Amino acid sequence: MLHDSRIDLLLLGARGRVGSAFRERLAARQAALRREAGLDLRLRAAWDRRGLAEASEGLPPLALEAHLDVFDATALEAAIAVVTAPGSAPCLLIDCSACPAVADRYPDWLARGIGIVTANKGANARELDFYRRLGRIARQTGTPYRFETTVGAAIPLLGPLRDLALRGERVRAVQGVLSGSLGFLLERLHAGAAFSTALAEAERLGYTEPDPGEDLRAADLVRKLLVLAREAGFGIEAGAVEVTPFSAAAAAHRADWRERLAAEDALWAQRIAAARAAGQRWVMLAEVDADAARVGLRLLPQDHPFARLPAGQNLVRIETELQQERPLWLGGPGAGPAVTAAGLLSDVIAAAEALAGRAQAESKRRSVAA
Repeated sequence: MLHDSRIDLLLLGARGRVGSAFRERLAARQAALRREAGLDLRLRAAWDRRGLAEASEGLPPLALEAHLDVFDATALEAAIAVVTAPGSAPCLLIDCSACPAVADRYPDWLARGIGIVTANKGANARELDFYRRLGRIARQTGTPYRFETTVGAAIPLLGPLRDLALRGERVRAVQGVLSGSLGFLLERLHAGAAFSTALAEAERLGYTEPDPGEDLRAADLVRKLLVLAREAGFGIEAGAVEVTPFSAAAAAHRADWRERLAAEDALWAQRIAAARAAGQRWVMLAEVDADAARVGLRLLPQDHPFARLPAGQNLVRIETELQQERPLWLGGPGAGPAVTAAGLLSDVIAAAEALAGRAQAESKRRSVAA
């Protein structure tokens, strides 16, 4: 096996729901990837806000606790310095942290040749200039930067949009049910569950953000729409998105919205009864076209594709200049740690192959020069 096939992984948010699910999937696939793809993926270091672990020959993905040191403000930078020291294997950083301070560092890490795979929407949903800067640095340095799971978990949405752009096919409009957590809530509400009960179920199953208020205010959905829209070629800023929150109480009372769940239960019972009487269903829809970008609740006929989605599913409709009468539809499971971890591993494999190829090319150039 070539040494260049070794890729050192630095996992951030290692003990969160998604990070833990990713470690389980990595542990299950490490040997097969080494055997079938020639990729020696080693968990060189793992970090979260509680501690850091690192080992020169790789950590056991399912047994981090014995290796953890107490978190230190300098620990993450120290770990990065170690894994990027001269002579080290190529490094791939996997961000499951949802931490804005981590996303702050992406430009520097990409410029240093550290590949990034992220489920953190915070970077690409920032100012448009920051989003474009990340793409520019990745292209200029030949460093992989992959973020497929920031929209649709394991559904391949962003890749097809990039392919459309590369072949010069302009996207006219994108519509989608992009929130698996809100889709789950609506499924349970239409089945007769109280809002508070449905929300507790979604939290228990890991469908919501760590702060479910992010989902209820539609803040997480706005971030997803920004990423999707930008990849589709719409250069929009967050302030341009028209937002109707899923829960007005969560939007207006950020500190104590949970205390108002009884009122939400009554409101949703009325909404569902009225929708059922009209043969309709509520859908939380995200949309962007040349005129506007918006997210909000919509009433649709019960047989509409967006209204017939099972709980936790995402579905996106893409209309292009060549595909108007028959738009492109992409869908699948859009929420949950296991699904997101599966999508992350796909991105990790693609990024690792790119890093290994780059390392091999550099090795050949050095041999020729010598």
